[in-house]
Amino acid sequence: MRFLYKRPRIEDMNDELITVMEVMVSDLFIYLDLFVFSLIFTLMLSHVIGSLALSILFFFSCYALFFCVYYFVFKKKG
Repeated sequence: MRFLYKRPRIEDMNDELITVMEVMVSDLFIYLDLFVFSLIFTLMLSHVIGSLALSILFFFSCYALFFCVYYFVFKKKG
C-alpha cells in the first residue's frame, strides 16, 4: 500500500512548516493562548474563590501576570 501514496516534495513540506511556525509564534496567537490558559486556571479555581466578582478579578490578575511574564521574559530579549 505504500507505493500508492505519493509523498509531497520536501520544498512543499518546508513551505507549510514555515507557515505553521509563523502562525504559532505570532503575538496574537500567544495572547489568545494566555487568555485561554487564564480562563481555564480561573475556572478550575472558581469553587475555591467563592464569588463571581473575585473570580473576574482573579482572571484579570492572572492574565496580567501571564502577560507580564511573557513580555519581560520572551518579548524584551530582542
